[in-house]
Amino acid sequence: MSRLLLIRHAQSANNAQSPQHRVPDPGLTLVGYQQAKATATALRGYTIRNLYCSPFLRAMETARAISEVLSKPAFVRSDLFEEGGCYSGHLPGMEKGEPGMGRSELCSRYPGWNIDPSIAQSGWWGRPFESTQEAIQRAGVVRNWLENEVATKGDHWDVMITHADFKRLLLLELLGASWGQQHDRQLGSLSNAGLTMVEYTEGTWIMHTYNATTHLTGDLLTR
Repeated sequence: MSRLLLIRHAQSANNAQSPQHRVPDPGLTLVGYQQAKATATALRGYTIRNLYCSPFLRAMETARAISEVLSKPAFVRSDLFEEGGCYSGHLPGMEKGEPGMGRSELCSRYPGWNIDPSIAQSGWWGRPFESTQEAIQRAGVVRNWLENEVATKGDHWDVMITHADFKRLLLLELLGASWGQQHDRQLGSLSNAGLTMVEYTEGTWIMHTYNATTHLTGDLLTR
């Protein structure tokens, strides 16, 4: 039996900005760092096998807090990024692909972490804006990786720091269309640092917790 904690990154500077002021790869706000620290504290009692995160700065800074508490390096995977990829121009029709951080910068910022070998010196993205259909296909690739290389490796917990839109797409892949219909009707938007726990057993994914924020005080609740 394998359990996976899907965590949306803590509040980024873009979350606190209107679209026209957003930047390609924002860091965390002060509130975001407090959320990350609270999340790390909440995970202190868990036996975590692996910690995975997106190559976006906001996800890696969230993962850093957890990594420090658990004394465990993170795996930076190039396929866990937010829908769209790294881009400038956050208004519809204005999106332009940007490179994202390259290997040397990632290794310098996060010594000892496992950096995806596909990430080049020139950056982890450097492509046009990703379409929703391309993001859906990527979620399928991540599901296959989880089922073939992560979830079948015995009884353990893993943690993945990712993003709101991609987290929804991945949950649709893991849980199926019927869950998606329920989500549209009953479940609200994803909070920064919200915890969603899914379990893989006998070839099936089951969700036990969705967007839990009980580890955050009221002043740290953001979306």
